[in-house]
Amino acid sequence: GSIAWIDGDSGLLKVGPQGAGASPGPVCYDVGGSEPTVSDADLILGYLNPDYFLGGRMKLNKAKTLDAVREKIAKPLKMSEVEAASGIYRIANSHMSDLIRKATVEKGHDPRNFVLFAFGGAAPVHASRYAAELGILQVVIPLTASVHGATGLISSDVVYEYGKSDHVVVPVAPARVNENFTGLWRRALTDLKAAGFAENDVQVIRSVDMRYRYQVHELNVPFAPGSGAITDSEMEELDNRFDDLYEKAFGQGSGYREAGKEILTFRMTATGLLKKPEIKAEPSRSSNGVQAVKGKRDVYFEEARKFVATPVYDFVKLHPGATFAGPAIIETPVTTVVVNPKDRAAMDEYRNIRIYLGA
Repeated sequence: GSIAWIDGDSGLLKVGPQGAGASPGPVCYDVGGSEPTVSDADLILGYLNPDYFLGGRMKLNKAKTLDAVREKIAKPLKMSEVEAASGIYRIANSHMSDLIRKATVEKGHDPRNFVLFAFGGAAPVHASRYAAELGILQVVIPLTASVHGATGLISSDVVYEYGKSDHVVVPVAPARVNENFTGLWRRALTDLKAAGFAENDVQVIRSVDMRYRYQVHELNVPFAPGSGAITDSEMEELDNRFDDLYEKAFGQGSGYREAGKEILTFRMTATGLLKKPEIKAEPSRSSNGVQAVKGKRDVYFEEARKFVATPVYDFVKLHPGATFAGPAIIETPVTTVVVNPKDRAAMDEYRNIRIYLGA
């Protein structure tokens, strides 16, 4: 739904941050949207099937989409509709890779050491491209991709968080620490019982906000899980844990034990445990997925800089163990998976699609 537009000052193509929303949505939805979006570009490039959106329950208007991209983007930039759509697609992917860099590289993590988990209805169309920009070698599209957030919401545990301000200098007697946590535990148990949880279904994590004395940087430092009494040895472990966390956060050698430490806030996270869905593995057998091919469609890929006749696979007819090389399109009733040239797709025993980049 992110809208593509031309910056009046620079004359450059931009994507977002404004969006078309759910209503009127992209132009291709044909319900009143007039501004070209990322989904419109995906349709022009052949990634989306105009006759199989939402499993065929919604038809996409490609003609209207081409008109909008032509008038709003292609003509002003003196390029074809396909070139404009490709530009929109690449810019959207670059935005995503930049955001992932901020969440990884800027926190000391190398994205090449991770697998990219792509969920949401549109992510599987784009994920392999921005994974490649980051050097990531595997993308996982879960069976629940388009409703993954909702699935997580309805199966998530119930969590209450509590805090009590009490400024104390470390070392502090465990009795005072336990007194603070006992009060928080009583509140937590009352609330979770009212929500329908038995005491045996409740887990707690206790922590404190600590800092070196007279500094402004506080860190939250957890105790080991449990609700039993805190001991002297646990307080000593907490003291050492703070030093480790501080150096991880601010750099090796940044800790200053000589300043002493102080606790400002006692915190408790109380979790009411819900029964989780039973997810079972299915039998796996090797195949090339040919039984799931339902035809071919011309799809634009950057490697070729042109449309390529691409096999289209019916997700429902794939079975665990199926593996095949790109380029390919996998269509489900609620999302579309794009497998780029030089990549390989496989369905695992949980019916997740795994894409191996450059394999």
